[in-house]
Amino acid sequence: LDNIFLINRKEITNKISSNSLVEKYEIFKRYPSALDINIDKTKFLARISDNEKIFIIGSNGKLSENGLSANRLPFIFGKPDIINFLNFKKIIDSSKFSYDDIKNLYFFSSKRWDMELNNDIIIKLSKNYTEDSLKLAFDFLYNQNLKNIRIVDARIKNQIILND
Repeated sequence: LDNIFLINRKEITNKISSNSLVEKYEIFKRYPSALDINIDKTKFLARISDNEKIFIIGSNGKLSENGLSANRLPFIFGKPDIINFLNFKKIIDSSKFSYDDIKNLYFFSSKRWDMELNNDIIIKLSKNYTEDSLKLAFDFLYNQNLKNIRIVDARIKNQIILND
């Protein structure tokens, strides 16, 4: 097209929005004959298996095919809705835990999560008190001299149960 007035904005918007790597974008018409498009790339958050293929979940809630650079991202076991995962990620980010310290995430059909840390400790979280469970587990883990602890069960409100 030579005429900027004939460009179909909806067509361009659909094309950009369909790309799973795009977080957000802005389109500006620069008269007489150019478009400026600013694109922010999505942040990769986790890996997940779907129909025996590995995908990456972006912060935009879309799945992208797995790339080699994403192997250090936490792997999600189970079948959460992407929205459920993104909400859980917000809870982790608001906690004292560093998302970088998480090796694996386990989602259960009861909509409950477990976290496996890079030091191989598994934290079992409550479905109803996820924020409180994370705070309790963090405070416990970092105020104790723990040896041979593999499982910290924080599913019961205000209690920690240890399994080794």
